Amino acid sequence: MKGYIEERAVEIANYIIDNNATVRQTAKQFGISKSTVHKAVTKVNGTIISERCEVCGRFGK
Repeated sequence: MKGYIEERAVEIANYIIDNNATVRQTAKQFGISKSTVHKAVTKVNGTIISERCEVCGRFGK
């Protein structure tokens, strides 16, 4: 199950970056809450995802 969660987090982060999407847009696209989007990109596998998001100016530490 952990692998699925990490894959989903990467998918969410990639969507945000590739589409310059907001948390709200991302939540709607994936059918999840805004809180879940934020958790995915800041907590799950944080190093890779947070670094990529910081490059585009999203989700500060």
